[in-house]
Amino acid sequence: QEYRAAGCKFAKWRSPLVIDVALGQPSDMVIEANMQDLARYALICQAEGLVPIVEPDVSLQGTHDLETAVAINTKIQSVLYKAMLDHGVYMEGALLKSNLINPGKDCPKPYTVEEIGQANIDVLRRCMPVAIRSANYLSGGQSLEDAAARLSYTNKLKGNFPVNLSFSWSAALQMPLFQLCKGKGDLVLDEMSELYIKELAVASAAALGTHEPSGTEGAHVPPKTLVEA
Repeated sequence: QEYRAAGCKFAKWRSPLVIDVALGQPSDMVIEANMQDLARYALICQAEGLVPIVEPDVSLQGTHDLETAVAINTKIQSVLYKAMLDHGVYMEGALLKSNLINPGKDCPKPYTVEEIGQANIDVLRRCMPVAIRSANYLSGGQSLEDAAARLSYTNKLKGNFPVNLSFSWSAALQMPLFQLCKGKGDLVLDEMSELYIKELAVASAAALGTHEPSGTEGAHVPPKTLVEA
């Protein structure tokens, strides 16, 4: 109520999850507890006149392959949507902010950006209610180049899937700006503004599916390959 009175229109709740196949995580109990919390939060937001942004955030860390990521993310999001419906959330008045589907950062198997894009579409088609009109992906530790490439290919491959697929990035946009200022002793505002506009152009093109990555941008290159290269 306080935030709504102050003029807020949207509110977000993040539920972080980690895939660890050897330890059986996330367990059914972990998934259920977190998704129930997100659903209750969404309902409370709507009761107070706010648009809820629900954020199931599966970490990049791990050695799991892309196929495992697809299966677990499908399960997580399926539990979330059922919980939202069970709680009476107005689905057309909610937004999804989730991780892009990726293999674990230390996965030894390589994947192309096209394969990663298809994995994201597969998860959406298997479980996302089209009543939710927009999915806005977080960067979750990915570089702008990788996140933009993967989002762009997800949009290229979505066909007639009737949901807007866009971005909700902070670190991917901010870290290059911080790096730009490193060692300069002050904010270089003109250079920062120029870089930020270029970054937003990349992100915007990715949301339209028109961004074309260079080289291996967006692909998963196993860590050992990176060291050897």
